[in-house]
Amino acid sequence: MLSEKKKNVLAVMLITALAFIIYSNSFDCSFHFDDQHSIVENYRVHRFDIKEILATNRPVLELTLAVNYYFGKLNVFGYHLVNLLLHIFNGIMIYFILLYTLKSPVFSEEKKVKYGRVPIYAALIFIAHPIQTESVTYIISRSSVLATFFYLLTLLLFIMAHRFEKGKSGYRRFMLYGGCIIASILGMGTKPIAATLPIMVILYDFYFVADGDIKKTAGRYKFYLLLLLTVFVAFYINVHGLNKSLSFVDYAAGPSGEVPAAMAELATQTGPLTSMQYFMTQLHVIPYYIKLLFIPTNLNLDYDFPITRKMNLATFFFLILLSALFILAIWLYKRSRLVSYGILWFFITLSVTSSFIVILDVIFEHRLYLPSFGFAVFLAVLISNISSIKWDKIKISYNNT
Repeated sequence: MLSEKKKNVLAVMLITALAFIIYSNSFDCSFHFDDQHSIVENYRVHRFDIKEILATNRPVLELTLAVNYYFGKLNVFGYHLVNLLLHIFNGIMIYFILLYTLKSPVFSEEKKVKYGRVPIYAALIFIAHPIQTESVTYIISRSSVLATFFYLLTLLLFIMAHRFEKGKSGYRRFMLYGGCIIASILGMGTKPIAATLPIMVILYDFYFVADGDIKKTAGRYKFYLLLLLTVFVAFYINVHGLNKSLSFVDYAAGPSGEVPAAMAELATQTGPLTSMQYFMTQLHVIPYYIKLLFIPTNLNLDYDFPITRKMNLATFFFLILLSALFILAIWLYKRSRLVSYGILWFFITLSVTSSFIVILDVIFEHRLYLPSFGFAVFLAVLISNISSIKWDKIKISYNNT
């Protein structure tokens, strides 16, 4: 029997090898679309102008691009390598997050054995899923991969702080909780999707640390107040993106104030996109996202998704369906906490881009990068349940012979 340390080393090697095999042909992919103005023509990145970079709405992302440019100029290899390494680190963190989660006292010994392979299943599903292609290979989509890196790192550090809480010095706990705050700030400075991080950490605490005891979770209020304060970093640097109603023209205008003719014509024909219209459109987009997670066909970098201007039967049906899934997640709390947490993770982490905050492009596959962790957990548990049923039948057949 392999020791736990050797199993972990093999898991890390498997995750890394699979990622390199899948994306081995992507290192020479050229710059596309937003790469042009975000990297090729971004002179503050070329000059490594810290003052200008910190004044942008994604300073941490731009710092990584500046480092890439400093060492390799416009050689795409370095940019792709960083994206892939971040993707690998995310897969590894998912493995350890779930590994440590299963060691929580909330799981019986029977379930710990039953779900023993969930960490590696989920990590490999996350790493290998075709929906991640855009996030990993489209260079500027590093924003999603990097924000997810800090998101997962914050959660992992919180879990480790809890694991080392008993029998360890307060200094170590202080360092780990401090690491959570720093990682959260860096996530907020990378992309607004990190804004839901405090919710997911508090929810994790309630599910797997406090074992449903809200008083125990509330007992860490000082840490959570600091964690919630980090959200103001995201609000501060992205306040211009929080308009309740936004016209296509306003959003499409570049730094020079010029608007593409096609975009101007579209705005003239359709009028402004309101928060309610965006929300109704997302009621169609989210089921399509779910479909892509289960059946990743016809993947696309640039969708032409129809805008829903008025409530119709299909929109109402999707509203009921998604509400039912959210309610199901809550109902599953006492029956399958991992699945419950995975479903809530999907909806909560997707809420920044798929709720009422208007974004010109209503659908992008890279927006599934962070939420796909929830899907990976769900699918990994499902596979474990199916495999355990088959194994039980084999043992029953063997015993009856």
